[in-house]
Formats: sequence, C-alpha cells, structure tokens
Amino acid sequence: MALASALVSGVFAAFVLATWARKRRRYQALWGIGLAMFSTAATAGWLAQASGATELEYRLFYLLGAILNVAWLALGTIALLARPRVTDVAIAVVAVFSLVATGAVFASPVDLTAAMDTGRGFHGSPLPRILAGIGSGGGTIVLGGGALWSGWLFWRRGGHARRALANVVIAAGVFIAAAGGTAAFTGASGIVEATNLIAASVMFVGFRLAS
Repeated sequence: MALASALVSGVFAAFVLATWARKRRRYQALWGIGLAMFSTAATAGWLAQASGATELEYRLFYLLGAILNVAWLALGTIALLARPRVTDVAIAVVAVFSLVATGAVFASPVDLTAAMDTGRGFHGSPLPRILAGIGSGGGTIVLGGGALWSGWLFWRRGGHARRALANVVIAAGVFIAAAGGTAAFTGASGIVEATNLIAASVMFVGFRLAS
C-alpha cells in the first residue's frame, strides 16, 4: 500500500504542479509542494518495508509525512482564502517551523526496531513528536476547515454544486489522513499506509472535481 500511496500522491503532485505551471497561482504551488512531500514520505516508507528501514528513510518519512506535508498543504489553503499579507506571514512561519522540524528530526536518535514495530521511532525524543502534533494537527484544522468553508460558500452562491461537492470530498480525504496519523501516533501499526492511500485518492478525486 505504501507504494500505491507514493504513486497516487506523486501523480497528484505532478498534476497540481502542472496546473500551477500553466496558471501561476501561488496556492497551487504550495499544494504541489505539500503533495510532493507526501509522495516522498510514502516512497521512503515503501523502501523501508521493501528492503529494511534505514535511519535516513525513517527520518524522511517522519519529517515529510508526519510533520510538514499537511502544514504546507494548509499554506495552500491560506493562500487561496486569505489576503496576500496573511499568506506571506504564514509562509514565513511555516518556513521557520520547517527548519526547526528538520533540525529536530535529524538530531534526535531513532529506534528503528520501535519504528518498524509501532511507528514510534522517536519514543525517546519528545520534540519530533510534539512538532508532528503541531504540524499535522494545526494543518488539518486549516486544510479541512478551509475546504468545508469553501464548499459552504459555493453552496450558498447557488449553481456551484460540483465545486461545493469537490471541497467536501477534499475535506473527507484530509480527515481520513488525520485519522490514520492519529492512530499511528498512539502506536497502532499497519494503519497509516492504508489511510494515506485512501486519503490521497479521495483528495485527488476532489481536486479533479474542482478543476
């Protein structure tokens, strides 16, 4: 499932970035970055399962998949809905957050046995886990809430049922990913790969509906 998730999210990222290349809208670039992180994390997870985990694979999986990708996707939503000045501030905050998270993930010791058994490779280092809660939790609220808000606005205007539905579908994908991340955070194994695949597929469907 990790490979399928990597492929789906990779195609999704390529589609969004190709759209940005044509239209040059900042929110599309930010979503594309977040999706590329999602795909890279899924690829690292697949490599770990296929040939045995290395510290680099787990660190990339955790940094890009558990901490940063949802935060960058949320930036795209902020760029879509908020004023440019608000977006500029949000980008600066997430950029600093990304630097702190990268330092924390690569400086903290990893327990690869625990990582493969329960997904909690940083059980002895609280900072990466705290940052994961902030990045994924806060990002999910912004991303899912923004999608639902956009769907409501389209519904109220009338004549935009397709776009309203698209945003609800995107929000559903976000919350599926969040549910899987929460389960993995508590130590459940074998769940995040399935939820990531479903979430990426559902969000891709929603994005295509909105296009």
